[in-house]
Amino acid sequence: MQSNEPIYSEIFGNQECSPQKLVLRVPVNSRPEIKDSNSLLDQRYTPNIITLLTFSHQAKSFYIRRIDNHNDRWIYKKASCLAWKWSREDDQQVLNLSLERNLQIRDPKIKTVILIISLPFEIKDAEPNVNLQVYTWDLFEGIYYFKPKNYPNLKEILRQKDRKSIQSSNAFRDGKTVKNEIQQELNQIDDIGGIHLDKYFESILDGEYLEKYTPSSEDTYCEIPDDLKKNNILH
Repeated sequence: MQSNEPIYSEIFGNQECSPQKLVLRVPVNSRPEIKDSNSLLDQRYTPNIITLLTFSHQAKSFYIRRIDNHNDRWIYKKASCLAWKWSREDDQQVLNLSLERNLQIRDPKIKTVILIISLPFEIKDAEPNVNLQVYTWDLFEGIYYFKPKNYPNLKEILRQKDRKSIQSSNAFRDGKTVKNEIQQELNQIDDIGGIHLDKYFESILDGEYLEKYTPSSEDTYCEIPDDLKKNNILH
């Protein structure tokens, strides 16, 4: 089980300050019930993908958790794809976080993948301008502001994760089935689909852009994007 610190240390360990601009490339996808012959990829291999973007309440805590609806039950999974790159733009320190390669998940037994991305508290505190780039194969439902009060059980387990409690470490163990009360809340999120943003993004979101995900035929799952090569990637 990967703890909260390694991702944070890998990305921020050599940086003296938080980014002034944050570029988030996130995946989202809605699978039509009827196969579209013009689809970019055979729908049997493209699950629904939903992304939740939130902030940690603790310092130096950055984690990504994946939850799959596999054969009609929700299961915690450790595997997810993240690449990043630090750059400068108009004298601003820019952090690029790339998660769109998670669209390469192609297991036909997976109906939906929910990615929960908890960004460090330090980023929230720095109030950077956020550029949100939404990547999809075909279509998605929309962008919504996440209301934790509507999902009290999920909210509690995420807070426990922030606090690095033993309960959350056990709950997020790879391959573990999600508790029934949390499964019900995940079903509600699945019914809505799309991207769910922490309310705080409303004050720092500088732009939203929709991108069709069109990798070359040579691309494989979690391969580092061309524009981030010679930089960093985590699985």
